Amino acid sequence: MKKNAIIITFAAALCALTSCSKEVGSLPDMAVSPADSTSAVAISAGTELAAKAEISPVTTTAALLEATTAETTASEAISEDVQAPAVSETVQNNATVYNGFKSSTVNGNVYTSEYAGIKITLPEDANFLDVDNLHTHYIMPTRFMSEDEKSFYMTGELDASACYGYAVNRVDVWFYNTKQRYPSNPDMSAEEFLKTDEMNFDPETEVSDVAGPEYVKICGKDYVKVSYTAFSQPHITYARRIDAEHIMEIRTAGLTAEDFESRISALC
Repeated sequence: MKKNAIIITFAAALCALTSCSKEVGSLPDMAVSPADSTSAVAISAGTELAAKAEISPVTTTAALLEATTAETTASEAISEDVQAPAVSETVQNNATVYNGFKSSTVNGNVYTSEYAGIKITLPEDANFLDVDNLHTHYIMPTRFMSEDEKSFYMTGELDASACYGYAVNRVDVWFYNTKQRYPSNPDMSAEEFLKTDEMNFDPETEVSDVAGPEYVKICGKDYVKVSYTAFSQPHITYARRIDAEHIMEIRTAGLTAEDFESRISALC
């Protein structure tokens, strides 16, 4: 089943509005798989309109959003029948337990996941979406999905999203419940997951320099990674099975493997 990517036009505007960049020269890629043609169309339309109108893509994106949301705010535009995954327990440090795993905590430019046992330290100019914007970033794509697509999409939980370097460099962290997502193969390996979920490229999206899946060891843990170029940006995605139910997936855009992997450390 083809994975539905986050709508890049909206995400780019959200990133810009939340101080990821105030001087973005072009529409940033959003560290998501180009497995959905909607994403490519959104980028293409935004760039095309910007060229015709001789205004910045960020301004164009805002105009597109204003037209599609009919003078409502992003939060008001979220369909009332779309609900976040049930929160089973509230814990300290502003973290919550979703679908059996504890969400991360973010302190400035540092992402910490006790559940996965890792810490990611991004550059000081990195901006993580706050709880409300993270929820909006996660929920907005469901407005364009069928009920089946929505149910499939929501077997994953967006745990953190950050951008830096004029919003070109991005890191998104997801957790996927494979028992819910792939009931016929609930114990699939991280390699199988990436082949099925991340490498199911839409034929209308130009993807090049595809490499992997390959195994890499980071902080003593085995990850599987794939890399490719899409929307003129290098992408690298890492996956690791955390427990019997969940696979952690880290999507990056605009980064080198050496730089990003050096930013991951294990929790003591």
